[in-house]
Amino acid sequence: MSMVQPSVAENRRYTILSEVADALRAADSGVRSIEAVIATTDLGAQEIADAFGNTHGLVIALAEMLAASMLEPLEGSTTAASFRPKLIAFGHRVTNVYSAALLKRLYRIALTEVIRNTGIGRDFYQHGPGLLTAELARFFEAARAAGIVLEEDSHALASHLLALLRASFDLSDTFPSDVSKDSSHDQGDVSQIVDLFCAGIHTGAENAHVAH
Repeated sequence: MSMVQPSVAENRRYTILSEVADALRAADSGVRSIEAVIATTDLGAQEIADAFGNTHGLVIALAEMLAASMLEPLEGSTTAASFRPKLIAFGHRVTNVYSAALLKRLYRIALTEVIRNTGIGRDFYQHGPGLLTAELARFFEAARAAGIVLEEDSHALASHLLALLRASFDLSDTFPSDVSKDSSHDQGDVSQIVDLFCAGIHTGAENAHVAH
């Protein structure tokens, strides 16, 4: 089977997103302008316009890219044996120091952008936080279809788990930009959060926890 190769335009979009993401991670934690981030790169305004239409499009694309990266561990079929490990891997993606730092700076920029363009707020949510919640809910639906008993609404479960993970991150340190590349949420911390969450799912989570 032949694989579809990404187009030149798609490759260029990915390159720009990666470069801006790296610059955003390295930016001051109080940065509120995507233009200020772009200014630290070698990218030109026309390049951004050609690839994303404008800087608003770039911000939305960054949110979507980050959400997609966080959701990767949930891909593939879900079984009782894989349910908890997948949630733990997902939790590590959400609380990873670099992803979390990028997300916080991106949220701050998006909030500033809303003042200039109210439409970006809705688009940012749909392609960022909203996408994360929707796809996590889809994972719970797939788990339910696979026979894992989940007593609550899938969207409510997704919102609850994300709230637990975010609360854990908010209570942790502020992740300075010079943090070691080896630093991240302790694996035990994320496991405990997932176990706390699973304890509230009762039967379904209990089956998933003990399955081998």
